[in-house]
Amino acid sequence: MFTDASTAAGKAVLDDRYPALHDLADAAHQLAARHPNMCRVRTLGTSRGGRPLLLLTIGHAKDHALVVSGAHADEFSGRATVLELAHRILAQPAQHTVTWNFLLCLDPDGAHIAEDSRHARTLPQYFATFYRPAAEEQPEWAPAIGADLPESRILLDLIDELRPRLQFSLHSTDLGGTFVQATCHLPGLAEPFAKSAAALGIPVDSGSFDTFWLQEPGPGVFTMNAGDIDRQESTTGMLTAPTGDEEPAAGVQATTWFAPQRHGGDTLIIEVPVWASRPNSQGAADPRIHLATCSEHLRDRARQITTLFDTIRPHLADTPLLRAAHTPLTAMSQLADQWDPNGGGKRLLQSGLMTPARLEGIELWAHRLPIRTAALLRRALTPDDAGSAQQLDILLHDWCAHYEKRFEPTWIPVAHQSVHQANTVLAAVEASLHVA
Repeated sequence: MFTDASTAAGKAVLDDRYPALHDLADAAHQLAARHPNMCRVRTLGTSRGGRPLLLLTIGHAKDHALVVSGAHADEFSGRATVLELAHRILAQPAQHTVTWNFLLCLDPDGAHIAEDSRHARTLPQYFATFYRPAAEEQPEWAPAIGADLPESRILLDLIDELRPRLQFSLHSTDLGGTFVQATCHLPGLAEPFAKSAAALGIPVDSGSFDTFWLQEPGPGVFTMNAGDIDRQESTTGMLTAPTGDEEPAAGVQATTWFAPQRHGGDTLIIEVPVWASRPNSQGAADPRIHLATCSEHLRDRARQITTLFDTIRPHLADTPLLRAAHTPLTAMSQLADQWDPNGGGKRLLQSGLMTPARLEGIELWAHRLPIRTAALLRRALTPDDAGSAQQLDILLHDWCAHYEKRFEPTWIPVAHQSVHQANTVLAAVEASLHVA
């Protein structure tokens, strides 16, 4: 890991904290001032809220790599990873055969709303200030469902300008393990990915619900194509229809993930957990019973939140927080039906998908989605709605306690999160050179 803590952003990582967004921007400008022949910073455009989208570029090679941080407002590890990569590259510039481009934050408006979550060290603290935008307001995913966001257009235009060999989208999850989703197969990636995770004490996740229909050439390393993802989204219920009269876009092929393929490039989505979950100690559960339990768990919690939501919604203004609550609430109802072994769950049982790791992946989402929904609705309340606030506080306290008891979260130091993501990025670039 880098040792230069001269910037506030660098010191934050060394102190086991995520950098603030303004500290990351300051660090990029300081690098450009310190290394004017290697680094430059430019503003690509502005967000819906008028905030700048900044790009730090290092190097002058013909081929480009693009690293995107902050695609999801509640995920902060990418900020530290950008610093880690930038310092490694500048320490040994001759070893790097691509020009590196770092989009510091794809969704600065969302990051502004979620910023307090970066201070959390427990799950209750994290969810007390949780924010992730509605699906149609997430820049990476919005084009797939017909939403036209300036942030999405900025990224798509940048991809067309740079024609990157590889695009890296840096993500994190509250609890679980690390995994990679790639639009190509890189034969040399699985081994260094696994070694990095093991060395840093980060579990590898082979059962994430995000990856059920994807090929897994190595543990925790998945390859995806548009057909796989369309199938995945139809299973997870996370694909949200457009909200206006517009025609839907061409499915997941329209996301920013697949845009590099227009120019012969590919994308890797690198997930790292903030808290590691304990290994599954419950043995090989009966898949049918497990699906039925998770389905009823989700259905029961969806009923509780829906009843409360319907009561208070007429009194709430249309805010990003209220709109955001609709996405996980809709997903809860859909997934409860699709996991039900007497309904949509038959498909899962017949497909041979239900490994112990995948059963655990479903259980994680059965806990995570209700908590997200309640957390968003709690933040959307007005100060004078004390009764509803108390009800949601009770739900969040109890549900977070159950989540923690089941999975026993262990904090992963910020430096470990960033080093693992950086290791994976560099290993992928090296692997792509051998494939080429």
